[in-house]
Parts: sequence; C-alpha cells; structure tokens
Amino acid sequence: MSTLASQLRASLVYVNGYCLIPVFILGIIGNITNMIVFSQGRLKNNGCSLYFVIVSLIHIFVLCFGCIVRIVITLSGFDLSHFSLFFCKCRVYFFVAGVVLSRFYLCLICIDRWLITSLNARTRRLSNVKTIRRIILVSTILWLLFHLHVGIGFRIEISGCVPSSDGFYSTFYLITNLSFSIIPFIIIILFTTLTLHRIIIKKRVGNKRNPIVHPVERNNHQSNSQNTMNDLDERLSNRNLQLIKLNIIQVIFFILLNLPNTIYTLYSFITKTNQKTNDQITIDNFFNYVASSLLYTHCAYGIRRVNGTHTHSVNPDQIAVKILRNKMKARILAVSFLIN
Repeated sequence: MSTLASQLRASLVYVNGYCLIPVFILGIIGNITNMIVFSQGRLKNNGCSLYFVIVSLIHIFVLCFGCIVRIVITLSGFDLSHFSLFFCKCRVYFFVAGVVLSRFYLCLICIDRWLITSLNARTRRLSNVKTIRRIILVSTILWLLFHLHVGIGFRIEISGCVPSSDGFYSTFYLITNLSFSIIPFIIIILFTTLTLHRIIIKKRVGNKRNPIVHPVERNNHQSNSQNTMNDLDERLSNRNLQLIKLNIIQVIFFILLNLPNTIYTLYSFITKTNQKTNDQITIDNFFNYVASSLLYTHCAYGIRRVNGTHTHSVNPDQIAVKILRNKMKARILAVSFLIN
C-alpha cells in the first residue's frame, strides 16, 4: 500500500470519529427544534411548514442509522453489520430510504413554492395542508415499500454489508442510486429557477399597481385594482416569501453538500467493471466516506435561538427569518468542523 493510501486510511478515523460528532449533535438538536418551531402558531397551517417538519424527522433517522453508527464503529473498532445480517439490512434500509425521502420532499417543497407563486388561483389552491398530508402519507408508504429491495439484496460479504455480488442486483442498485441522486438535482434547480422567475414577475406587477387614472374611471379601476392587490397579497404573503427564502437556502446547501455524493455514485457506476488495486480501493473508500459525511452535514439543521427575555408575541415571519439565519450559521459551522 502506498504512503498516500495509508495516510488517507488514517485520516478516515479522524473524519468518521471526530468530525461527525458535532455534525450529529447539531443535527439532532437542530432538527428537533425545527419540528417544534414549524408545528406552532400560524406556521403549522402552512403546507410548506409541514414539509419542513417531515424532512426534519427524516433527517433524524438518517443521522441515527448512518452518522452515529459510523461514529461508534470508528471509535470502537467493532462493526455489528459484519456479523448480524438483520442489523446490516435494517441500517442500510432506513439510511437509503431516508436519504431518498429527504431528496423527494425537498423536490416537493420546491414544487410547492412554485405553485404558491402562480398567477392562477386554481393552481395556488393545489398547495394546501389537506392535499400535502395525503401526498406525504401515500408517498412515504410507497417509497418505504419500494426500498424493501434493500432487505432482499444486501448481504454480508468479505468487504462488509454490501449489495449482493449478483450481477443483476448490483447493477439495479447502482442505477437506482444514480437516478435518485441526479433526478432530484434537475427537479430542484428547475422549480427553484421557475419560482425565482415568478417572484421577479410579481415585483414587476407590483410596481404597476397604482397607475394614474382619470376620476371618471377611478371607481371601477380601484375595484379591479383592489381585487388584484388582494389576490397578489394572498399569493405572496410575507410568511410565504420567508419560506421561499428558506427553501432557496436549503437548495443551495443541498447542491453543495450532495453534489460530491452524486459525483461519486456516477464514478462508481462508470468504473464498476474495472479491476482496481488496493490503493485505488482505499482512495475510493476515502472519497466515499467524505462524500457521505457531507451528506450527513446536509442533515444537520440550524438551531433556533431566541435572544433576550421579551414576552411579547412573535410574528411567524420573524421566526422564519431567525430560522433562516441560524440554519446558515449552524451548517457553516458543521462544514468547518468537517474540513478542519
């Protein structure tokens, strides 16, 4: 084994054993806080808030079945998934299903923000809590059923808990993993771009709300203008704008922290038939662990911090702004722990 490969293997102990600890702590506290905040006040009646609650819950599962298990394995040197087939299948099942569900619901959040910014009232009404609850229930059941293939296809082999070396399943797993990595990027970028485009259009329309009119035409014009104004205010309230901003921040961090994992998945698919030396395998494992560590970092949500001892009521829009600010702080902190 080369010197570089030896150094990379030694650095994995540092990355997995120590860098992931603050990521796990920030993630658990932050996601629980998010669930509490988005379940209170007027925010709980917003469909996008419901998505944020579900995503936070899923991220807790990913951190518990992925991040903490890796920390324990690294620090203790004992990997139960090498000896217990049940633990092997359960850990991979909840981790893989959690990652896919997280990406799926982030796509739905982007689509929901695109719907709420529509100029068409019927389209905007598609974004409602009742419909979103049904979507969450049905889609979660379907995705959990789909990923039962993990319980069938994963085996304990020499290299550990891995997809079966059978040609069909290993190829199927790589293709599905690659698809669930690339397709969310396309959907998220597409609908985020469309949403931003609609916001720009809204601002242009808003600048033309109060044109100069003749007194004779004023009554009819004011009536139509007032209806348009109320319609636009309903479509893009301050609360929805803050949630859109929060969504955009999530999209940025999703791209930055999930892109390495997607690149590695594509690389694994392309080179799956190549014969690799021990050094190449060690280097590949290093980048795989770093990419998955960044994925765990994406699950580490910000912590809501309330300054002062004020007792007056808090506007939900201000809460969303605080969450937005502290999400950025916590994630940047988590990334800095991972890099240093």
